[in-house]
Amino acid sequence: MTARQVQFFDSLSRKKQILTPHQGQPISIYCCGPTVYGYTHIGNARAALNLDLISRCLRHFGYQTIVARNFTDIDDKIIAAANRESKSCEEVAKFYEAAYVQELEELQTLSPDYSPRATETLNEIQMMISRLIHQEMAYILATPHGTDVYFRTTRFLAYGKLSNRKLDEILEGTRADTEEGKEHPADFALWKAAKPGEPSWASPWGMGRPGWHIECSAMIDKIFPNGIDIHMGGLDLIFPHHENEIAQSESFKSQALARYWIHNGMLEIEKEKMSKSLGNIMTTRRFLDEYGPETLRILMYLHHYRSPIDFSSQSLALAEMSLLKLYQARDRCLQAGETQEISTRNQLQDQIDSALADDFNSAKALGHVLAAARACFKEDRKELWGAWQPAVSICHEVFGLFHLSFDEMKNFMHHRKIFRSKLSEEEIFKIERLLQERQNLRLAKKFNEADAVRIELESRNVLVMDTPEGSSWSIKETPNGAN
Repeated sequence: MTARQVQFFDSLSRKKQILTPHQGQPISIYCCGPTVYGYTHIGNARAALNLDLISRCLRHFGYQTIVARNFTDIDDKIIAAANRESKSCEEVAKFYEAAYVQELEELQTLSPDYSPRATETLNEIQMMISRLIHQEMAYILATPHGTDVYFRTTRFLAYGKLSNRKLDEILEGTRADTEEGKEHPADFALWKAAKPGEPSWASPWGMGRPGWHIECSAMIDKIFPNGIDIHMGGLDLIFPHHENEIAQSESFKSQALARYWIHNGMLEIEKEKMSKSLGNIMTTRRFLDEYGPETLRILMYLHHYRSPIDFSSQSLALAEMSLLKLYQARDRCLQAGETQEISTRNQLQDQIDSALADDFNSAKALGHVLAAARACFKEDRKELWGAWQPAVSICHEVFGLFHLSFDEMKNFMHHRKIFRSKLSEEEIFKIERLLQERQNLRLAKKFNEADAVRIELESRNVLVMDTPEGSSWSIKETPNGAN
């Protein structure tokens, strides 16, 4: 079977490109994974879910894939966490790696074919650094703690091609690389001399540990020595991390590191980027406990992967209501059975596939799915429900949904709402009775009376949210903060 043509936005060329795999070869994908020094937040989960979406889409369209996602298990932040928690760096890294894997299992993401760790790639890292020194693309710098090795950015003439930055405009290159004696401020560490009490490994340059950027380059070369088709990660990694990966990898071997680059957008709270450094985070663990894995999936996929997501009560309400509507439609569709309206079914299938084949547009694809569901509910004809069947398979195979029955999902959402609102069953019953009363008034076009009910609910600190899939509510609060 011939695979369907897929196009997507390539960050390097800054335009859409048609995916052209090597003849007879699977699509190789590398995605930057977490630095395991703490619980991940849902911004990190977005990168994982984006990898899952794209992998599932490619398989849906007939492509084979080989996927690698790394763990950075030695880093300044891990050292700081180890000191803070009075543990070894290895203990900290293993604990938070296991927590991350558990979260992804709950999210039912596809497991990568390779999960390399930085500490397991030290031989390859040192070999790469040695060759870069021999090529005069890197230089040794003496420090009070020993010997560092830095990449010489001025020698890589294409430096800045991914981020569209000019070297002369760059004041600082990497995470806290401010050592005196660097030839250029953008030069970045390939190897760092060990400070007292830090974990270290023997090397030709003395005891130390690898820099952040060299880890990914060495892991990619170890698994994919001929380079990769697609390199993925968040927009925040374009500079300096991915820019530096390109510089050192393409200096090490005269070949492209990746044929295509795909970057997902950030999550925001009140239009501000969600990050641990800003302290405005929702951990993945907390979200899974309060809302569940499928709500997180649909929250992400109701947005195009390159667009920002404003994490708010409104976006969460839309995600929950959309998910419940999909579950209800799935059950109604299965009850209807097969349909004779082949043309209608094929039209929906083509609409969904066309959206996904054009830059993996999950938001547009789900828009077609939900619009068709609304039409089915409105007319409630067996033939229409039967024609909705392509949506059932897409939602399961591509979006990773439908692991429960409709009643199970409805009960799950109800108990999660009790858990996060900290209200009693009786209080929630009263709120939802008023919400239904308001909905009945709106259907009867008694809008003044409906507004009065909303005001009454708001007086109880209840935020009412209207979505295309119905009305929902939450207790007024900003959904942020760590566990």
